[in-house]
Amino acid sequence: MIALKVEKIGDQVAVVLTEEALQVLGVEVGGTLHVEPSRDGVLCSTTQEVWVEDHHARGRAFLKRYNKSLQRLEPAAGT
Repeated sequence: MIALKVEKIGDQVAVVLTEEALQVLGVEVGGTLHVEPSRDGVLCSTTQEVWVEDHHARGRAFLKRYNKSLQRLEPAAGT
């Protein structure tokens, strides 16, 4: 069993992964760890995000992050 520390960083909560946990979960810094609940507990699956695989991913991430700001600018652009 690997014990992970839960910490509050700013207004978010983070789970601190040890080197052992990173290896066992098969995740690297910058990757995405998907955690799905199961009937028996928690099932973890990992996906490494690589910008090269999806050329439009960076653009979608930008639009998702700044969507509200862009919507606020829309009425001003029409005048």
